[in-house]
Amino acid sequence: MVSSTELGFNLKALLEKLDQNELSEFKSLLKTFAQKNELQELPQMEVDTADRKQLAEILLNHCPSYWVDMVVIQAFRQMNRRDLWMKAKNELREAALASIDKNNNKNEPLWTGIEWKEGPEYENLEELLQHLEKQSERTEEEEVINLGKTKTFLEGEKPGKEDIYRSIVKKKFWKHWKNNWPGLSENIHDVTQRDKMLIPFCDPTMLPGPFPHTVVLYGPAGVGKTTLAKKLMLDWAENNLNQVFKYTFYLSCKELNHMGACSFAELIFKDWPEWQDDAAEVLAQAQKILFIIDGFEELRVPAGALIHDICGNWEREMPVPVLLGSLLKRKMLPKASLLVTTRPEALRELRLLVEQPLFIEMEGLLEPDRRAYFLRQFADQDTFGCRMFLQIREELLKYRANFDENKPFSRTDMKELLYCLYESQDEGLVRGAMAPFKELSLHLNNKMDVIDSSFCLKHCQNLQKLALRVAKGIFLENDTALEPHTQLERSQDDQHILSFWTELCSIFGSNENLIFLKISQSFLSTSSVRILCEQIASATCNLQKVVLKNVSPADVYQNFCFTFIHNETLTNLTLQGNDQDDAFPSLCEILRHPKCNLQYLSLTSCSATTQQWVNLFLALETSQSLMNLILSDNHLLDKGVKLLLRALTHPKCCLERLSLENCYFTEACCKNLASVLIVSVRLTHLCLANNNLGDRGVKILCEGLSYPECRLQILVLWHCNITTDGCHHLSKILQQKTSLTHLDLGLNHLGIAGLKFLCEALKAPLCNLRCLWLWGCSITTFSCEDLSAILKSNQNLSTLDLGQNSLGSSGVKMLCKPLKHQKCPLQMLRLKMDESDVEIQKLLKEIQATNPHLTIENDNHDPRGKRPSSHYFIV
Repeated sequence: MVSSTELGFNLKALLEKLDQNELSEFKSLLKTFAQKNELQELPQMEVDTADRKQLAEILLNHCPSYWVDMVVIQAFRQMNRRDLWMKAKNELREAALASIDKNNNKNEPLWTGIEWKEGPEYENLEELLQHLEKQSERTEEEEVINLGKTKTFLEGEKPGKEDIYRSIVKKKFWKHWKNNWPGLSENIHDVTQRDKMLIPFCDPTMLPGPFPHTVVLYGPAGVGKTTLAKKLMLDWAENNLNQVFKYTFYLSCKELNHMGACSFAELIFKDWPEWQDDAAEVLAQAQKILFIIDGFEELRVPAGALIHDICGNWEREMPVPVLLGSLLKRKMLPKASLLVTTRPEALRELRLLVEQPLFIEMEGLLEPDRRAYFLRQFADQDTFGCRMFLQIREELLKYRANFDENKPFSRTDMKELLYCLYESQDEGLVRGAMAPFKELSLHLNNKMDVIDSSFCLKHCQNLQKLALRVAKGIFLENDTALEPHTQLERSQDDQHILSFWTELCSIFGSNENLIFLKISQSFLSTSSVRILCEQIASATCNLQKVVLKNVSPADVYQNFCFTFIHNETLTNLTLQGNDQDDAFPSLCEILRHPKCNLQYLSLTSCSATTQQWVNLFLALETSQSLMNLILSDNHLLDKGVKLLLRALTHPKCCLERLSLENCYFTEACCKNLASVLIVSVRLTHLCLANNNLGDRGVKILCEGLSYPECRLQILVLWHCNITTDGCHHLSKILQQKTSLTHLDLGLNHLGIAGLKFLCEALKAPLCNLRCLWLWGCSITTFSCEDLSAILKSNQNLSTLDLGQNSLGSSGVKMLCKPLKHQKCPLQMLRLKMDESDVEIQKLLKEIQATNPHLTIENDNHDPRGKRPSSHYFIV
């Protein structure tokens, strides 16, 4: 189907750089990205068994080149192989620019009999834009007159509607470009060109043929989605789009919020009402129309409005959301091309609307782009001089305005702010600018980020929480493969950056307000870890909460824990990663220290040995401070859990909350758990989620719960293979007077009979349950009558979670009807329901009037990553 020369990069060479695990991941992502037509064409058995070279040949022979370009880049991004996707994008861009140069050969006449007179050449984009700026100052009438003269001269006819429309669009969007990037368009042009090349109908190297008719550009605020969208409008007006569209329309979702009902023709010609009479002629050419829908996340519409009453009649007057939904669902102008920009949070809703879209993640200004932007902006001024002060103050005022309006700061915003402050070298200015910040999240992607941050953080005296992410390559790695002279150069460079790192870390000793530190997905070095620990060990360090997640080198966890052995302020410690086992001896010393104040300890995904667990559990017996222990995602097995439970029965053990989620133990441990429930006078929270306890294990647990000495209040049995029999055992306990107030049975197939048992318990006068989570328990309409009866009679239940259960519209109505007639103590009811149903909307309003304190939440997310009950175990 396509030869390697038609791709924008060398696919075989890129795939050769993947190891075997990465190759398997790449193949899995191919299935995820593939649209239906491509997936059918790919021979899956051949893909599964192919090596790197064979896989490249399969893709080149079976898939369109534009699809291979897009998917390979997106796959490398998701695999965190930045080196590969950047190489692919750079090669793709170079190929595109080379193709443009080849196609723009001015020496060839455009047509026979016409002598083409070349216009003036411009050294760079700035000169061209200055020329366009002079042109833009002409009136619209002059533009059309001149256009008419040119048309008549070249083609012997007057300009058509398309030409006049292009002229109007060009003037409008050139003003936007000039006003937003005054005197500095070239850098932004380069960036938009890079992202533009990812869009199939903007790629000059793409072969003629079918391409996705819906493209979604997504990315966080500030990456340049709107800038690219408006640049595409300007490119179209100047005939610089590869795919020939006769008409292109720009729709800003933010502006659409203020429009009332109208026809589709009125919508697209809202700025040029005199053109509405020509709508039939324009819209008849739908296959040659591009609609750019900008800022989808800013659309403020009720749930379901975009899929309700969609129609294909462009003359019919409808609410704007209906018109937009009709366009996205391709009921209106199904042959048109769509480009949608949005933030990631709106992707879920957008996926429900668009068919077979191509999703492209935008990264916007990379660090070199941003640095070039500022250096170019201030090129004629002293780098550290006072003459630069006015421009920096203007930038700071913009950021301060965002802060005063409580607008979120993107990472790009923060990086630019820190860069401006560093360039000012004005400590008073920095102190004032950083004063409002109490929380900061910094991604240190290169050495300049470290330098900028080190200068600013030491003046951020109100900072309370700091999150750091340090990219690979900033600090010297132990690379023995380097040549000796290279090692010397790297070593000198490393000493230089370590001095700034020391300055950055000094904030831990100088700022008494700083109480929280999180370091995640970071690549440190032995020297940088030593400097960090030295600053944290200072007498003035006041850190109370520390989180380390997936940090290298391997000894970083050990060094951190050793630093905190004699620390009296640390109360919360979270360690996650495969290299924590070396830290266990220091952890034991921390817990045994008489002045230890550690109250919360989370150790997840450890690779510790059985003996290391034994030593830690023995330390729990003597710890007088530890009240919360999270051991999720550890292979403790039955043996390890039994050792832990033995420590919990010690009279001096202070544990109140324990999570053993996904620790690979079975019902064999339930007898020991029951003993702990009876003996422990402190344990109130127990999470056993994602362990195969089964109904027999639940029966044994219930024996412990039945004792009056049991103090357990919250029990999480999420995804524990519990069925009807397990519900029967729990029902018996709940009907007694127990301390249990919160029960999570999510992701267990309870069955109709199992739910009946639970409902019987909730009717009992002694039942003390206040929160019941039944998320994804295969509950259907048939059980809604029993649940409805509970809402009528139970006077204790405040939370009922029935999310991700297919109750149906009739089931939801049956469940909720009692709530509109009487007041009840229920405060939160979570359901999976169709909010566009008119009867359900009416019912919800009636319930709100009767029970204003009740929140009925539509379950539109998947909490398997974070259960509704999980916050009870996070301090």
